[in-house]
Amino acid sequence: MKVVVAMDSFKGSCSAFEAGEAIKKGILNVRADAEVLNLPISDGGEGLIEALEQPLSLDNFKKNTLEVTGAYGEKTSCAFMSNTHSAVLEMAQSCGIWKYDRAKLDARETTTYGLGQTVAYALQHGIRFFKIGLGGSATNDGGAGFAQALGAKFYDKDHALLPSPIKSKDLAKIAFVDMSDFNQDVLSSDFIGTCDVTNPLLGENGATYIFGKQKGASPEVLQELENGMKNYAKVLTDYFHKDCADIAGAGAAGGMGAALMFFCNAKLQSGIDTVLDLLKFDEKLKGSNLVIVGEGRMDGQSINGKAPVGVSMRAQKQGIPAIAICGSHTDDAKALYNCNIQAMFSICDGPMTLEHSIKNAEKLIEKTAENTIRVYCLK
Repeated sequence: MKVVVAMDSFKGSCSAFEAGEAIKKGILNVRADAEVLNLPISDGGEGLIEALEQPLSLDNFKKNTLEVTGAYGEKTSCAFMSNTHSAVLEMAQSCGIWKYDRAKLDARETTTYGLGQTVAYALQHGIRFFKIGLGGSATNDGGAGFAQALGAKFYDKDHALLPSPIKSKDLAKIAFVDMSDFNQDVLSSDFIGTCDVTNPLLGENGATYIFGKQKGASPEVLQELENGMKNYAKVLTDYFHKDCADIAGAGAAGGMGAALMFFCNAKLQSGIDTVLDLLKFDEKLKGSNLVIVGEGRMDGQSINGKAPVGVSMRAQKQGIPAIAICGSHTDDAKALYNCNIQAMFSICDGPMTLEHSIKNAEKLIEKTAENTIRVYCLK
């Protein structure tokens, strides 16, 4: 029996690798002779470096760590992978929401400046091909901080230079942008943004209204941030003579998708497909009897480019069923049954607090995996 375990992270409790190892233990508790392949994955956002570090190292990539500006202006450690000419970056490494206490989040005070610093460092060291994983960010600045770190200057209506690092709340003040000192190496480089969402930059399905609440924005603050984002988008559209706001994925990572297209002429592509290709997933899947996928929460939106569905659809092409193990799943998650996910199991086996499930996630995952395999082996 061969089982491929391809888990995304359970945010706030355990990494994709740790979740996969817990499932592996649960499987081996039932079938000690099983071949279990733990392939931690990411949808292109948080966990990208963890998922790709080992396979990329086989292609002469190395892991780099540097100190950059975090989402709230503090100093933070950031890791990325690179070889002599290419780099893979994970936005959540510099400004990920996982770094902060969710009870203290305030989207107005956030910046992507650290991501721009990371790109500037890579450019300085000769990198000209970039894949940047978008997602899992605490930010909603439309990538203005990113651009600022690369040399863009933003001014208000009185021609006063806005301070660095610029924050999400400052977007409403921007009257025009000056690109005269922008890093010219960006223009001779190739950028690809990988993301798991198709949201536009603006509107009820845009960056602010869909993702702002989880980043610490009240309904009143959401309106404030949306107004700022509209102003920022207009300034960039007028300057670059192109409108990226309505392109699918522009709203990814608090508008970072739009920034990559405006400032870097980037292309956006599916994060999970990029990760699976880099992992040579289809090859490793051959001969499997079952695939186990999952993440912290599965709902109707998981169908839109999320890692579990990306994996299950790859498995379907080889006639291999998938089962999901997750922290929780909502009523509308039943749509995933049309995506080769045959069943979904929550790790919560009784009444429990969120704190308890987070603290005991690995044990609960192992127990759920054991029961899942016991049922699977009945057939």
